[in-house]
Amino acid sequence: MKTNLTITKLASAFGIASQLLSRVAWLGAVILICSSASAQNLLVSGTDAHGGEIFKFTWDAKQSIFASGLAHPRDLTCDRAGNLFVVDYQILDYIGNAAVYKITPSGVQTIFASRLNYHSYLAVDNAGNVFVADYDQGIIYRYKPDRSRATFATGLHRPVGMAFDSTGNLYVADNNAGNIHQGSIYQYHPDGSRLTFAVLDPSDRPVDLAFDSIGNLLMADLGGKIYKYQMGVLPRHIRMTFGSVPNSAQGLACDSAGNLFAVDAGDVNGNGNAIYKFTAQGVRSTFAATGSGGVPGETFAYLAFQPFLVAHQGQSRD
Repeated sequence: MKTNLTITKLASAFGIASQLLSRVAWLGAVILICSSASAQNLLVSGTDAHGGEIFKFTWDAKQSIFASGLAHPRDLTCDRAGNLFVVDYQILDYIGNAAVYKITPSGVQTIFASRLNYHSYLAVDNAGNVFVADYDQGIIYRYKPDRSRATFATGLHRPVGMAFDSTGNLYVADNNAGNIHQGSIYQYHPDGSRLTFAVLDPSDRPVDLAFDSIGNLLMADLGGKIYKYQMGVLPRHIRMTFGSVPNSAQGLACDSAGNLFAVDAGDVNGNGNAIYKFTAQGVRSTFAATGSGGVPGETFAYLAFQPFLVAHQGQSRD
């Protein structure tokens, strides 16, 4: 027969073992998050003295060239296989002459879609479908992996940034137009049905969207602010200022560890163009500044992270 003392000792032992297992699991999760974040490469569209480039940054800000031979690359996104999609256009002939290039992890470039307008913005879903928002036409197209195109949404004013949440809903920022059009962030379900997620302030000038690691929506504003919409069960989501950059917030991307990276487009002369890193608590530091590596004529535009498994396998080209 077990005495009360024996039962107490057993319960205590089980409790200690449970705590140890919980701590091991927590430590393992932390190690996994940190290792996956450190394995991710940040891809950045931009230019240098040689023309349009896709720069690659490792977690510790070591810079190299991932792809070149482009004209004026802008928005970009990666699919789950590590393929990069980027909008490119000729700066003096961009009306109906923008294209989306597909660049494999090994650096092979092909034209994925053509005869688009500048500006166009990109997002890709978990099935590998590429969504292209045509700023001039107010249309969102959906391209299947086989490059076949269908119209996903119409009736937008000036769509400027897109991001998918973890359940496959597409969020799109639609710009203000003075007293003519009230800007909003729309949520599109996979079937194309639309809800208004948030109504923008008249002074807002959104340019990009991104989701953080816990599912909150972030919005970059050309005025320099980065806003966060805290997701919840209520129809009206709480908006707060998450952080800011010195000049003009532009491209956004979040890594798997919860850090936000943002491009500052610089002032009207392009001075101050840089990439800033924000911790989950909003603490800002400079990740990379144009010209700091001795690269003449360098500019940064938009950001995307490679899936960490692709980066970890070393398949990307330096």
